[in-house]
Amino acid sequence: MNILSLTAQDCNCEDSFAKTVETYESNYSLFMYKVTDENRNLYRAHTDIMRTKASQTETVQDCRAVLGQWLDFFRDGHTRIGISAKSRINSEKIAISEELFKSEYKGKKYEQNPLLGIWQNGGYSVAVIPNPKGSDKKRDFVGVTLESSSEDWDKNDVKFELTTNFGSSYDANFMMRDHSPEPTKAQLLSKRKLSFEGLRVWTKIWPEADVEALDSEVIRKFGEFHYTELDGIPYLRFPDFYSVGEAHVDSIMKVNHEKLIAADFIIVDVRDNGGGNDDTYYPILPYILSGPVQVPNSGLWMSNDNIRQFLDNSDLKGKSVEDYSEEERQMYDYVMSLKGTAFFQEQDYANTYEPDTLYAGPKKVILLAGDAGSSGETFVYRANQSDKVVVYGQNTAGVVDGFNGLSKDIGCFKLTYPSSFRARDVDKNPIDPYGIAPDVYVDEKVDVLTYAIEHMKQLIKDSD
Repeated sequence: MNILSLTAQDCNCEDSFAKTVETYESNYSLFMYKVTDENRNLYRAHTDIMRTKASQTETVQDCRAVLGQWLDFFRDGHTRIGISAKSRINSEKIAISEELFKSEYKGKKYEQNPLLGIWQNGGYSVAVIPNPKGSDKKRDFVGVTLESSSEDWDKNDVKFELTTNFGSSYDANFMMRDHSPEPTKAQLLSKRKLSFEGLRVWTKIWPEADVEALDSEVIRKFGEFHYTELDGIPYLRFPDFYSVGEAHVDSIMKVNHEKLIAADFIIVDVRDNGGGNDDTYYPILPYILSGPVQVPNSGLWMSNDNIRQFLDNSDLKGKSVEDYSEEERQMYDYVMSLKGTAFFQEQDYANTYEPDTLYAGPKKVILLAGDAGSSGETFVYRANQSDKVVVYGQNTAGVVDGFNGLSKDIGCFKLTYPSSFRARDVDKNPIDPYGIAPDVYVDEKVDVLTYAIEHMKQLIKDSD
């Protein structure tokens, strides 16, 4: 087993901390709302404490933990700190093959624990094994990479670590793209579903006996977009808004159009949806909206770094000011005049959106929205303006007031921060960090899908 080590890259944590603070204070769109006259002294004290810790920190890993703790002050899921490619980590490796794992499975009585087996997420498959004998790491289980579609991951790389917290709940370290551990929580949702907080759900693909024992399509396909029917009730699952495109969703709606418009109610499930592209969900809006909805106009924080990145993504990229046409020079001068301001291209607070067609059916919509974030919350915000929609479960994630993440490499670390504002009044009417509350709260320990169906049937019966 190879123990985690660092390259010889010279990273001064105190210097990195200073650059991190300067970057977020200058470029983070919500900084002015997160740090106000009321809490500025609290922020300064927190920063001073973490600066002292940074001055006493030597390794890249420990420094990242200090920077992350400083960043926690903002409670923003769209901010993050990663280790730069220039400061690569030699990840831990555990030698194992799929053939060896399967051959030893019964002999080691792994079948007694549903966590042990082969799990898949996207282009990754891992074998979850007990912490190897001789390991000096305090953990109970390890996810070891068997296959990966990413060039950043090889066979035998440790992808995540799990330590039993209580029952089927775990404290976890999930290795990010740079192989740095991201502390999080994990939950074994079923024999085939392993959820990491803030990340996508993993599905158990071996042993097959476990797969066959679970015949619910909702459970089997929880981590992927799909349409199914539950006792005749149309059910649409969106684990995110990027793994399928608008055209694919539109085709599913067209194929099932008659069933959708004839239904008393349908179910749209965006639980744990981490966001993506708003366009993905537009094909379902004609079925769930009851009329026009208000869409707040967004804005941009025009710092020096942000302006430079905006220009680098425009038609002006690669041109010197001297080579601009008169029209390009006017645009450039206008953009530069906006330095240090919150820029909203539209003067009105919001615009009104209404699909070209609105269908009378279905009569009602169950929307399962617990912990949806980013574009997932944008969808909930818009859908919940419909008289048809009832939102069930827990609050959304509360990571939508700042978006359009930009990144800055400061040498040893890559910093990511929102550069945009969801609306003009995010300071007075924030969604972050508490999220959008459901219409009907259902404790996370309760089967929200079953309860929502029972509740909706009774609601329709009482209104008839």
